[in-house]
Amino acid sequence: MKEDALWYEAAQVVGVANALNVVADAFGAGTPGLPALDPAAASGEARALFDDVRAFYHSAEVPLPFRLMAHDPAYAIDVWEAVRRAFGDNRLSRRLKEALAFAVSLTSRSPFGTVFHLGEMRRLGVGERGVMEVLGVTQMFSSYTKIADTLQLEPDMGDIAPADPSPAPGGHASPSRPALNARQVSGTSRAKISKGERRVASRASRISASPAPAPVSRRAAKKPV
Repeated sequence: MKEDALWYEAAQVVGVANALNVVADAFGAGTPGLPALDPAAASGEARALFDDVRAFYHSAEVPLPFRLMAHDPAYAIDVWEAVRRAFGDNRLSRRLKEALAFAVSLTSRSPFGTVFHLGEMRRLGVGERGVMEVLGVTQMFSSYTKIADTLQLEPDMGDIAPADPSPAPGGHASPSRPALNARQVSGTSRAKISKGERRVASRASRISASPAPAPVSRRAAKKPV
């Protein structure tokens, strides 16, 4: 799956961006019981974490999710390692990853993520036209997805590409599966019938199973004498 490495990298960005958004949007800076940690009051591991975060984002401010998670420095450091790995330049550039995180934040209606990743996009050189391009693509595909969900459509592209048994980048090969015989293929194909086709097939089977109506005589009724 070497060709799929880009997709795995993008998927990591989506997951990590959502993780940060959930924390920031749920608690905010001043939630009673779990206020964000003041960087000036941080010490030890939390202070070292904040310094690393500031350097990565080239900012004097520490993003809200890390100030919330820093109440448990070990946990915050683990999350930070995942963030730095996901958003670092690799096969995909950091600027593209910030655009993806911005799109994710838009579709999930995250106030924190939308503002934060928009700011990162602009800092990394994305101009106003670039931002509007990302916004337009996100809006259109969000619209298409809602339409498809409302109509309960199912993806019909699963059989276009053959299954690839090779492992994910850095993973281990999965055991090979035996080839399917004709009966198994028939059963598999039947399981892939869309919802609409299943409803039609079910209705047809009910109609065929119902008793046929009695034949209607076409002879004219005799008039009473």
